[in-house]
Amino acid sequence: MSGNSNCSVYIGNLDERVTDRVLYDILIQAGRVVDLHIPKDKESEKPKGFAFAEYETEEIADYAVRLFSGLITLYNRTLKFAMLPSIQPYIGTSYNRGFILIADPYIWERQNYL
Repeated sequence: MSGNSNCSVYIGNLDERVTDRVLYDILIQAGRVVDLHIPKDKESEKPKGFAFAEYETEEIADYAVRLFSGLITLYNRTLKFAMLPSIQPYIGTSYNRGFILIADPYIWERQNYL
């Protein structure tokens, strides 16, 4: 991700079969996607079940969350969408032993982000 978290969206509840291309083809319907990242487990190389997308503007990112929330189902899983809060200060630190709690009303999942 290029670092503009105001334009970034969290996508959760992804099946491991969802590819970058499939997700991109859905997300582009809301506006220009600048970056898309599906984190993978370091040992198994399998997707962790969530992704981050960065849109061109904050308005487009907000529109995407409102447009897609509760609407997109892939492999019998309804995807979760939320604006990504600023977590940049924690990247590269050992804050909370490598775990970051994304404190957003739509997301209460604890993820191993680092």
